[in-house]
Amino acid sequence: MFGKEISMIPKVFCTLAEATAVILTEQRYDGITPHLTASEAIDMDRIASIASKVLERPIRRIVVSDDEYRDHLMSRGLPEAMVGMLTGMFQASRQGDFSQTNPVLENLIGRSSVSFTDFLKDSISQ
Repeated sequence: MFGKEISMIPKVFCTLAEATAVILTEQRYDGITPHLTASEAIDMDRIASIASKVLERPIRRIVVSDDEYRDHLMSRGLPEAMVGMLTGMFQASRQGDFSQTNPVLENLIGRSSVSFTDFLKDSISQ
């Protein structure tokens, strides 16, 4: 359940950990907060399309309002603080806050980051 016009960048935690290790041990980053993003931003329609191909079955995107999303989370028993945080992420992603790309991550680790397609394939094979 994702809102209209959400874009997000898939991040693989082990890749982020690798970049963090480089920053801490090799001091190859000069700045306060590095923008560790994938090289490609993909929206939820594309994620559904990729998932459909990888899983070989239809995956459809369902757009819900902020209130529907909040109510769904509350009905699942999530604590109010978590519901607020997830709803805030839902709103931020819809506004494009997670759609920025930057080459810093790839420059730090010396290779391309993992694509969403590869991440999904690896996740389902485990």
